Amino acid sequence: MGMEKNKSIKQKIEATINSVDAIDEVKISPFFKEKTLRQMFSEKQEESATVWSWFTPQLQFATLILIVALNVFAVMQLRDDNYDEEISTFAESYGLLIDSEDALIN
Repeated sequence: MGMEKNKSIKQKIEATINSVDAIDEVKISPFFKEKTLRQMFSEKQEESATVWSWFTPQLQFATLILIVALNVFAVMQLRDDNYDEEISTFAESYGLLIDSEDALIN
């Protein structure tokens, strides 16, 4: 029984090897690889270009002007006289202000 099994396995191996002869050669264009790679990389470039396409130079300039204007407004608010008053109010409410009467050293 062992010999019959070995013959069966050998026949299967030979049939498998012989089946390779039946496979026809695939003919492709010699430039197939180059065309495929070019298409793959061109899609990636187009995709990255479309991500930021909405952020045009005009929109960039408008955004820059807006940021500068907000910064100027913030600086003007900090220089306002109300700032000192608000800091004093904050310090008094949290007990951070030392009264001259309570201080030991004047």
